[in-house]
Amino acid sequence: MGEGMGRRELIGKGGALVPAAGAAALLAAALAPEPASADGTVRAPIPLPGTWAVTVTIPDLPDFPPEPGLFAFGRDGLLTGTGGASKVVGFGTWKATGAATFAVDYRHFVISDDGKVTGTVRVAQTGTLASPDKLTMAGEAAQVDNDGNVVVTFRATSVGERYGFGPAGLG
Repeated sequence: MGEGMGRRELIGKGGALVPAAGAAALLAAALAPEPASADGTVRAPIPLPGTWAVTVTIPDLPDFPPEPGLFAFGRDGLLTGTGGASKVVGFGTWKATGAATFAVDYRHFVISDDGKVTGTVRVAQTGTLASPDKLTMAGEAAQVDNDGNVVVTFRATSVGERYGFGPAGLG
């Protein structure tokens, strides 16, 4: 044989390095900062997922008192929300836009006193996590009738606190 390493020895030693190289690649990917997408949003997860008790205020509609609500932000970007006085459930999506900022887009039905769906409310807001357990959101909403006509537009704000079991992120 010669003084050099034989093919079998080379393959044997190289095979031992493959798991270590794979582990190093995975670790490097996990520790690398998430790049922004083409539209400038940050793809890294923020500690928003969980359940939140919120108070929604509509300053443009003085006859509409602040309303309690519940929001559930999923790790998959889905958003579910409910309002107290309006007794509706809304559905939408959210995305991170920075380390502690996010945007939401959701809709809920408008229900008349006799139980008929008379339209939808479309909401687009941006939010900030003031801490892992406190959020604020503000943005625009539009009530649209069943024919697609805008009935009214208004500003809406929400403040909320996380609730649930365990540390932040598990609620």
